[in-house]
Amino acid sequence: MTQKISPRARVLFYGDDFTGASDNAAQYARHGLLTRLYFSNPGFDVLRQASLECDVVGVAGTARSLDTHAMTAELLPVLQDFSRLAVPLVQYKCCSTFDSSPHTGSLGHAIHLMRQVWPESFVPVHAAAPEFGRYTLFGNHFARAGQQVFRLDRHPVMSVHPVTPMHEADLKAVLSAQGFSVETQVDVRMLEQHVSSHDELALSLHEFSSAVFDGLTQQHVVTTAATVWQLSQAQQVCAMSAQGLAHGLGQFLREDGQVQGQTPVQQLAATDRLLVLSGSCSALSAAQIHHARECGFVCLRLSNDVLLGTDDTGFAQLQQQALDLLNAGQSVVVYTAEGPHDPHTAQLRAFTADWPAGGLAQRIGKCFAQLAGRAFRETPLKRLVVAGGDSSSFTMRALGAEALQIKASHFVQNAHFASLVSSDPQIHGKEVLLKGGQVGTEQLYQLALNGFGPG
Repeated sequence: MTQKISPRARVLFYGDDFTGASDNAAQYARHGLLTRLYFSNPGFDVLRQASLECDVVGVAGTARSLDTHAMTAELLPVLQDFSRLAVPLVQYKCCSTFDSSPHTGSLGHAIHLMRQVWPESFVPVHAAAPEFGRYTLFGNHFARAGQQVFRLDRHPVMSVHPVTPMHEADLKAVLSAQGFSVETQVDVRMLEQHVSSHDELALSLHEFSSAVFDGLTQQHVVTTAATVWQLSQAQQVCAMSAQGLAHGLGQFLREDGQVQGQTPVQQLAATDRLLVLSGSCSALSAAQIHHARECGFVCLRLSNDVLLGTDDTGFAQLQQQALDLLNAGQSVVVYTAEGPHDPHTAQLRAFTADWPAGGLAQRIGKCFAQLAGRAFRETPLKRLVVAGGDSSSFTMRALGAEALQIKASHFVQNAHFASLVSSDPQIHGKEVLLKGGQVGTEQLYQLALNGFGPG
């Protein structure tokens, strides 16, 4: 039997795509918790050392785009390595829009795998991230789009998501359809009754093995995080949660005096040129591309023929065009789609309908990684943005980056800039922003170019 160790780490987490994983890491780091995020499972020895050095250790993955068999192959080895460390709070970081299905990115299957490793664990389900416009009320989930808030199954983007359209807002029902039954619910009334008595709330949950937690305000999230922390002091906790829980837990630990030192200052210097690689088909991503074009970025489409692997010459020409522009000091966006109604997107989906789950995202990631790698090696480029949760995951792995450390966050935009860790000296230290399709405002790429100051 493997001997347990006594790590520094308070939390271990797996992120089901790279943009969400980096966001989750940033939420812990904003409160002064030393956080390290790996782009694949580095193995037990590396995780063990990281757990002795860091407060939070994460592994970013691609489970969001995988079927259940591929999810098992991806996730189970990570969880098994986690289980060899004496860290009683493990988080599966899911998207704050909870988008998943029984067959792709199944959150129910992820819980099943956590229960396979920790059969007696308590599973809190928490999708709320109020700062980011994600709310849960009486078990039903809501998400902001623009200035409006929609129930998840009526959300203009998530209800028509091309891979995992959400037709249900009740989180218990979503998970039930994916093979996991949640036993109870902690609604806003209970959270408001236990703002100063989260230990009592934790005690009341001991007879249950899982619960969906509401969240409308940041105080609700902090109360949930405090309750989950309290539960983890007595038993293994395997949380299914979005980044809101990381923010709430970091805030609770600092306010409780369990995090020392100054809160990190968030500021980012300007850079002289920027490369954006957009694999997202969301309306917001289209608006960000449009705004970048108006601000002088050169925007280049990655054609369907290139993505299908039938136009190597066209891809070589696009790469050279982007490199020439970057060498001339120009900022560049390379994109696969301009919004959900882009006819090129529908055409591509039809052509790849029989591809395995994650196949298209993997192809986009391979193309993006080739372009980013050449840009870092052949131009003065220092900062990269990758948009799209699935494609960013494959891009980072194919690029040869091993991990990241958060450098600065702009929380209004929910944008988290990080330094890459790599054995390749031409990749190591370069800056990256990994962002989901629903992240940021239209002006995000201009912000990434110009930087921002504290406050």
